[in-house]
Amino acid sequence: MRGTKPVAKGPEKNRKPKGGPIAYRAHMERKTWAPLAAAAALVGPAAFLKSLWIERFKTELFGTGSPELRRFQGPANERQAGELPLSTVLDELRTPSFFSPSRLVIVERAAAFIAEHGDGLVRFLGEGFGGGHLILLVDGKLDGRTRFAKALAESGWIVECAQPFDRPPPWETNVPAWQSELTHWVVERAATKRVEMSPQVAFFLHDRAGTDLATLDEELEKLSTLLASRGEKQAEESAILEVVGDLREDSIFQVIELLLEGKRVDAVEALGRLFERGVHTDRGALTVDAASISLLFLGALLPRLRALRRAHAMSREGQGAAEWVAAGIVQRPFLARFQRQLRAVPPAKLVRWIDRLYDVDRAIKSGGPPEKLLELLAVEFGAAG
Repeated sequence: MRGTKPVAKGPEKNRKPKGGPIAYRAHMERKTWAPLAAAAALVGPAAFLKSLWIERFKTELFGTGSPELRRFQGPANERQAGELPLSTVLDELRTPSFFSPSRLVIVERAAAFIAEHGDGLVRFLGEGFGGGHLILLVDGKLDGRTRFAKALAESGWIVECAQPFDRPPPWETNVPAWQSELTHWVVERAATKRVEMSPQVAFFLHDRAGTDLATLDEELEKLSTLLASRGEKQAEESAILEVVGDLREDSIFQVIELLLEGKRVDAVEALGRLFERGVHTDRGALTVDAASISLLFLGALLPRLRALRRAHAMSREGQGAAEWVAAGIVQRPFLARFQRQLRAVPPAKLVRWIDRLYDVDRAIKSGGPPEKLLELLAVEFGAAG
């Protein structure tokens, strides 16, 4: 801002700074969204966040009235261009309704639709659709260099719906495991259901139930019902155990835990499911590429082995659990599990397997078969000695 430009008042103060995407949380925290943009793109992998955003948009647009809503499925890829003509969407947006002055059109799986029709939409972003509003759902990101993305950032909304991370950033080595985006999201979502929850209990919930936001929301609903039946609001781990099964999907971290505790058969089976279903990267995108999954696995396993090696070294110097926690090697809630892993992975084995990880890493990067190499690694790692 330059000079003494006055601060906008009223609805104008809710406009985003022009020229860039808006974070989901920041947009949801606005008291009002007026004036509503004629078009918005919800980008990122968090489908449940998108659904919550759409519900808020419907409330802002229609109040308590019945929404005039139409959903379209965009083409699966650019090779299927033409399956959803631009004219079909525009006709729906601009056709008057007897029941409402406003209409809402949602295009799901919209990336290929935008690639095909983005330029044709540009002129409507500023002038509007005659009372209609368009929401485009994109799993990835918009290419900010395109004419459409620039126009939408200027005249509409691009809302980033990223999957909250379930662990602290890797560079924050001395913070508790529950200091994560997902833990804070669970605490806040629980509050909307009149459930009070500490970060530690919220972490216990998503560590048990997994990271899928829709699933977590369902479990919070069950928890709310249970507590309400008892006249309680505060959630404890015991209540979560009553209503939440072990719903967690296989993850790289889960496979590593199984491996380090010597559960070789379970680890190999879980590893196979990872390759079948894919894993989410740090950016939240799903990858099914075997080499990428293998390298992510190795990258997560190596620091764990180094932590065990350091703990063994400290033990030889007469230091124990309190010193491990103080040094940031392990967080206190996971101390019992860490001690089991220390017993399962003695120092001599650690030395061999740190070297073995580097060998496997080189083999994969040289074109070796990722799934086979990682399966052999898991089998060998789980062997005695």
